[in-house]
Parts: sequence; structure tokens; C-alpha cells
Amino acid sequence: MQLEIPSMIKREMERKRISSADLVRALKINHASVSGMLQRPTIQVQRLAELSEFFEYNFFREIAQKLPYCEPDTANLADKTEIATLQTRVHDLELEVSILRQTIRDLAGR
Repeated sequence: MQLEIPSMIKREMERKRISSADLVRALKINHASVSGMLQRPTIQVQRLAELSEFFEYNFFREIAQKLPYCEPDTANLADKTEIATLQTRVHDLELEVSILRQTIRDLAGR
């Protein structure tokens, strides 16, 4: 799958009237690096995050919308986390009950 990231960046440059020189200054990199970035089919995640911030545009969301995969089942993940938390709490309470029972036995034996 080809994502055409350079064309996405160029589109936003045109839309916001940002020149290559503006990118050079904003990203604090040389002109050759900007030119290469606008020609290569890939880009580092950190650089794309910097561009997203500079353009005030979420390139990651646009990329995610183009992917043919479904969203993660966050409700299911939340349920599993809640179950694990509750199991830990039950274990802690069972331990506390055991300690209290032993304390009562000790006090009654005196």
C-alpha cells in the first residue's frame, strides 16, 4: 500500500501557503533535507509528528483513515483491565480476611 505521504505534505503546504524555506526554518534542517523529504515515499514518525504540529494538521489521522484495518476493540481491552483489577482486589481482600481471622483466633485464645 502506497500512502503518498509527500503529496499529503505538499497539499498542506499549498493549502496553508507554506514554502520549502518556511519548512527549513521551522524544522531547523537544511534545504536538501526538506527536498528529500518531499520526494521520498517514507518519512520518520517523529518528523511527521513535527510536521503535524507545524501545520496544525493530523497527518496520522489521514493515514489511519486510508488503512483497511478496523479499530481496536477498546471496550474489550477495558473489560480485561477491569477484570484484572477486580481479581487483584479480591485477592487482597481474601488475604486481609485471613489475617483478621487469625487475629481474632489469637485474641480469643488469650
